[in-house]
Amino acid sequence: MDASIAAHALARASATLIAGNDVPGTLAALLNGCLEALDVDAAGILVETNGRLELLSASSHAAVELELHQAQLDEGPCVDAHASGGAVAVTGSADLTARWPTFGASMIDRGFQSVHASPMRWQGSTLGAMGLFRRSATPFTADDDTFSQAFSDIAASLIVSAEELTTAELRKRLEQALEARIVIEQAKGVLAEQHGLDMDDAYDQLVKTAHEARDRLVDTAARVVREAGPR
Repeated sequence: MDASIAAHALARASATLIAGNDVPGTLAALLNGCLEALDVDAAGILVETNGRLELLSASSHAAVELELHQAQLDEGPCVDAHASGGAVAVTGSADLTARWPTFGASMIDRGFQSVHASPMRWQGSTLGAMGLFRRSATPFTADDDTFSQAFSDIAASLIVSAEELTTAELRKRLEQALEARIVIEQAKGVLAEQHGLDMDDAYDQLVKTAHEARDRLVDTAARVVREAGPR
């Protein structure tokens, strides 16, 4: 994997999040970016609907066949990545058939020797998984895993945020974001006054508190302000 090519492909994929609402076209472009960046020969996305995995997008007919087959079998890398919420990578004929007797043999018959699957995660749930297939028996590296997950996260974000927003809805979201920022600024002031901190350190303390509590930053800020009482 060429890190520079991968970084540029990832940047192009990120830009699609604000480019419009052509979800099928954008997903196709994202998968093609994976082919280019991660040196793979086929890529596809399965998503869960009504309790089963369905094909959402694929880079080629070969990818369509691979993804549909594992969805029908309920066996394969995307099935495992979706179920576990973690990445799956297997290389070589022996390991493929040992892990997935039927799907592994099908992969080999179609000329593929390596596979990687990344879960598509969103706010604590797994929406599906993205599968990457190589014809060569070249193992996927840690860098491959990192970039693959980034592409998968972008795909999940695209799917979840695909709905069109009216001007009023967009304005409401912006107003909510601005209100949250005001609360955060107030909390920084409270912490700075209470602990003799400058505003940068107060913000760091706020972020640390939210992280340790596994809470949203704005909720932690609101609690700090509320507990401080009238100012």
